[in-house]
Amino acid sequence: MSGGRWCYNQCSLGYEMFPGCDVTYGLGEHDYADSVRLARKINPLEDKQLSELAFDLLCVIYSADWYLSGDTGENSYRADVEYFKNKWLKANPSELVKMEIDKSITEVKEELYRSLLKQEAET
Repeated sequence: MSGGRWCYNQCSLGYEMFPGCDVTYGLGEHDYADSVRLARKINPLEDKQLSELAFDLLCVIYSADWYLSGDTGENSYRADVEYFKNKWLKANPSELVKMEIDKSITEVKEELYRSLLKQEAET
């Protein structure tokens, strides 16, 4: 490891904003979907969609830092940039709204299962 192009400062910000999350698309041993769910739950910007956008942007910055410092290859970085752009920049507003509705419904469903099944187990 070279020390990072930007001294891994994005990691410090990521850990501060999203404690417990691996703020990377795939360099670590983690599940990106689980990290996004946790980032939305932490919700540091008090807007789940903006918090997820910030999380994803930090993932791209992390990827750029590793690429620019020579720790990973360009292909990995370019794939992360493409994923980010497809998710956030190429979607039209109605697609983003539908995506937000689907995620919110999933979150509520998971919370209801968790709380109701816990109550059932306690009785």
